[in-house]
Amino acid sequence: MKFGFLIDKEEFICSDFSIVTVDEFAEITSSFYDYVQVSNGWIYGSEKELNKSYREKEKFKQPGPLVRDSFYRMSATHEIKTNITDEEHLRFLILGYGFLQGLYLTPEGYSYLGRIPYEPGKLNGLLLIKDDYENGMEIINDYFKSSSEEDRNQMFACIHWFSIGQSFNFEWDKFDAQYKVLDGVYRLSELPNVPHAKRPVELASKFNIKLPKWAKLDSTGKKSQLSIHRNELVHEAKYAGHPIGYSYPSQNYSLEFTSFNTKLIAAALGIDTPYLQADPNNRSQWGWDIKT
Repeated sequence: MKFGFLIDKEEFICSDFSIVTVDEFAEITSSFYDYVQVSNGWIYGSEKELNKSYREKEKFKQPGPLVRDSFYRMSATHEIKTNITDEEHLRFLILGYGFLQGLYLTPEGYSYLGRIPYEPGKLNGLLLIKDDYENGMEIINDYFKSSSEEDRNQMFACIHWFSIGQSFNFEWDKFDAQYKVLDGVYRLSELPNVPHAKRPVELASKFNIKLPKWAKLDSTGKKSQLSIHRNELVHEAKYAGHPIGYSYPSQNYSLEFTSFNTKLIAAALGIDTPYLQADPNNRSQWGWDIKT
């Protein structure tokens, strides 16, 4: 099964499959640098002009507004070579490899939604080094083979939302997506059912991850800054105490919530990396350095 888009040309072999570049890799990447529109590590779809109504054409002299394609495709740059015939299994491996790369990868022929990153590490601040390719993908493959269909589907949903949620434009949409990821990982965790405010605490304890300040419970033990912002957004149509767009939280959720979820997903998959112990507000780029 072919997939992409990925500019990393590393090839490697795992026990059940190998990942290689397609024969046209050099041509595809050369065309990418020549023709694709990018900004700050993100790929954007082609522009198209919106149609105007008959009356608008009579009254307005400017052409219709230009918007980006919401759905578009990129050429496949890589291929999984394997005897595995289960497409669900292969799609899981591709999405999982995207998680390791800090990218959103899809099988050939699938459309991308909105913008997508092309710089490795863009979505998680982590880079694959040395044996991380093989070690990480062996763990992801083992997770699929040892998990129930329900858990595999839930993990797929978590990684999927983690990835595409970062492509949203508005901070409240990004926050909402990452909170869904948090809830999804909690569903996988086999921890007891507890109120929302306590779930990050339970997950951090289970996986031995440092809890961000905004997820710590207050003196009542019933709420945190995170749970307050979540409840307002979900139930009261507010963000940071005001209608969306009128205020923003002081917490750096774009960095720290994403980092927390990166650790939770990695730990839930069984990936052992020093990054699990990184401070919640750490801004440095790390190598995975996956332990076996």
